This record gives sequence, C-alpha cells and structure tokens, in this order.
Amino acid sequence: MTQKEDTYVESTTDNARSNQKKDTTASLALLTFDLDDTLFPVGPVVRDANEAMTRRMKCLGYESATSQGVIDATRTIRVELSKASPGTALTYSELRIRAIRKEIERCLLSSGRTTDQLDDSVVIDVFDAWLNERHAAAERHLFSDALNMFECLRKDFPDACIGAVTNGRGDPLEMKSTLSSFFDFTVSGEDEGVFPNRKPHPGIYKAAIERFESIGSIRQSVFSNTDILEVMRWDGVEKGNGATNLCWVHVGDDLANDVGASAACGAQAVWLDPDEDEDDSTPFWSTATNEEIERRKRMNDLARDSVSAKISTLLELPDAIRQILDTDLEK
Repeated sequence: MTQKEDTYVESTTDNARSNQKKDTTASLALLTFDLDDTLFPVGPVVRDANEAMTRRMKCLGYESATSQGVIDATRTIRVELSKASPGTALTYSELRIRAIRKEIERCLLSSGRTTDQLDDSVVIDVFDAWLNERHAAAERHLFSDALNMFECLRKDFPDACIGAVTNGRGDPLEMKSTLSSFFDFTVSGEDEGVFPNRKPHPGIYKAAIERFESIGSIRQSVFSNTDILEVMRWDGVEKGNGATNLCWVHVGDDLANDVGASAACGAQAVWLDPDEDEDDSTPFWSTATNEEIERRKRMNDLARDSVSAKISTLLELPDAIRQILDTDLEK
C-alpha cells in the first residue's frame, strides 16, 4: 500500500468513528471521474500528442512521416482485423503501436529502404513520445475551473476516495504539476484484468469498485456494526441501514459511457454538459465506424434517464454532490 493509500485509510477510519456518534447521514465515500472532455478537452490534447509523435519520427530519420498517416494506418488495421478475425479487440495502445510501425514502414519503403531492420524499440520510442506528450498536453489544456473544483472537493469531502475511470491511457497520477495530488487511483480500459471490458461495459466500473475496496481496506471494526461493503450501492442496489449511508458518485461528459454505464453499476451519475452548441461531427482522430457511431447515439438517448445531476461547469460539482447526498437521506 502506498503512502497516499495509507493516508486515505487513516483519514477514513477517523471519520468513520466520529460518524458513529452522529445521526444518520449520507456520506460521499467514492468519487470517480472520466478524463477526456471532462477534465480537459481531448481534441487539443490528442493533436499535441500526435504532433510530438510526428516530431519524434522525423527526428529518427523518417522525414515523410505524418500524424494523418498514423490515423489512416489505424483505420486500415481495424478494417483488416475485422475481416481476418471478427470480434478480436486490441488495446488502444497496441493499435497505436501497430499504426506507428505501419507509418514508419511506409516511410522506409517510399525512400527506397527496407523494413527488415526496423526494431521494436524504435516503435516504442515513438509511442512513448506520444504518451508523454498526452499527459503534458492534458496539464496544459486542463479546464480552467478544474483545480479550483478539486480544492473545493477536498475541503468539503476530505475523506472521499477519488479515482479516474478511463478507456484510454490518460492518467492523472502522471500529471504531477496539476492533478496527481487529488487522485487516489486510476483504472484504465487498458489495464490487465480490465481489457477488453472498456466503458460502457460494467467490468471497468467493477474494477474501480474493487480498487476502492482495496485502497480503503476498511474492516468491520472501523464501522463497528456497519460494514462498508454492505452500505455502498454495489450492483445498483441500495444496501444497508447503518449509521452512515455511503454513496458513490461518477462524473463524466459521455451519456453512454459515463452516465448510463456507471448508474447501471450503482453510481449516482453526474453528467457534465457545457450546454455548448452540439457538434455531431466525428473528431479528427476518431477511427470509429458509422455503425459504432450510430450505436453510440442510441445508447446516449437511453442513458438520459440515468442522470442524477446535470452540471454545465466543474465548479458546480460540489453543490451537485451535496444535493445528491441530501436526496439520499430522503429515500
């Protein structure tokens, strides 16, 4: 267990003992966040990461390499894979690594060179340049109210465990200048034991629950007659009648992946909707098929009924959580 996890356990333990002396309350135990377009805009972040990837390829001697070439290679790989092995999934990392290799091979062949000597370490070097810049760019493009929101959350809900649930490789624990001090864990759809169960699959949320339970490591003795596993809303069922009713809140911008999927697993789902003019155009970096896009739209429509609270800015989140907790008390 890390020092941060130890601190969380000690803090939660002290708070739990004090709550035994209070009247029945609703308490925020677990708060999870989506990352892309929730804490930072994914478009500029991916664009910056792609530019860093391209610069690295050119630095290594592949002068004709382009980020669009990698995007095109990604689409080609997905099509080829769907034909050769329908239903087979790749992690986003593996898909990008293969696409980088394909683009480098194109550069080699176009310059009259062979691909025989292309070493895996070169491809990984380029991928690492992309990943490192993804984290750096996320810090630069962090939404302006994000840090103030986290300061408020730590003040208002000091004992809540805060985690990230993301399908990709973004990780707030790697964002040392901004987000890392606010987060206790990250669960990614790339993780071993999670993949291929990315959002909206319940598997990734169950992994987040298990991580919270592992970090908290709270035993029955802490809550006296109340077991934390019996008061959290796992599997969408409100459990327990202890002195403290513990609540899990998930925050995200995506109706299907964040709202509908987390609510189905027992979370109170907060939808971040900036109320900007809706843009249904496909992002420049997306390789989703038309069928996948249409399926996502249908899922979004179904998820609207699962919204526990809707916010247009991150600074509205603390009040939204308090309202959710107050509503819990009335149930």
